[in-house]
Amino acid sequence: MKKQWVLSAPSYAHYVCYPEFLGHYSVFPGHTERRNEGVLDSYNLHLVYGGTGYVFQEGERISLSRGCGFLFPRGAYQQYGSDPGEPWDVRWVHFGTAISLPLLEAVDQSRGYFFTFDPEAGIADLFEELYRLADAYETRSEPRFSALLYEVLLTLMQNSEPLDGRLPLEVRHSIRQAADIIHNGCERPWNLETMARLAGYSSYHFLRLFRSVMGKTPAVYLNDCRLAKAKLLLVSTELPVAGIALQTGYRQASYFIKVFKESEGLSPGVYRRTFRS
Repeated sequence: MKKQWVLSAPSYAHYVCYPEFLGHYSVFPGHTERRNEGVLDSYNLHLVYGGTGYVFQEGERISLSRGCGFLFPRGAYQQYGSDPGEPWDVRWVHFGTAISLPLLEAVDQSRGYFFTFDPEAGIADLFEELYRLADAYETRSEPRFSALLYEVLLTLMQNSEPLDGRLPLEVRHSIRQAADIIHNGCERPWNLETMARLAGYSSYHFLRLFRSVMGKTPAVYLNDCRLAKAKLLLVSTELPVAGIALQTGYRQASYFIKVFKESEGLSPGVYRRTFRS
């Protein structure tokens, strides 16, 4: 199977990112490319969902199979291909961007990003929607093209690890699963030890891994979850402030008011009066 689409340049010049050329190849043994520097003036992302193939990085041949991928910066030398005997099932996109993104900034400083990713992270579904939009192209779909591609990049950033990385994807999964449990039960009396137990790590190890994966400490994350729930209760219920404090994990209303005001710049009562419809 060889499906590909070329999109016209968007009418709006300031999308965060926008696909130019995209496709889905499987059972296509002729999928090989060799581009000299400066030939492709767009980013080139390939995600492998099956089969085997290779990419060259600084003269070294690297094998890529399910759960591997690469992202080349604009103008980079590129050499890669599918194994003729076991061709890739690969989803790919060439794209441009009008602003800098953290993932792309790192790629721009290198000759390419070569990584493992989670094939179950939902990126394939995002590509399928891109394909559907490309099949029935309409100019009004431009914002959706941009939004879907942006979601692909963010999901990839959160669910990938460099091939030479030290943090396996299974570790990322366990930390994110723990974060979801904490979020959905933020009113519980969590401490570092009970949170670490969710992922099966020591408190010290969990703290380090959580900060690496989530970008904040478990304590800050828990407090953010509690405040988000408190704000919803303030604007959508008649519960007194003391009751909201208890339902969001704060044992003392006075402490809840202090934390809320430090975060929002308003007391809970003023926040309720300001934002309730």
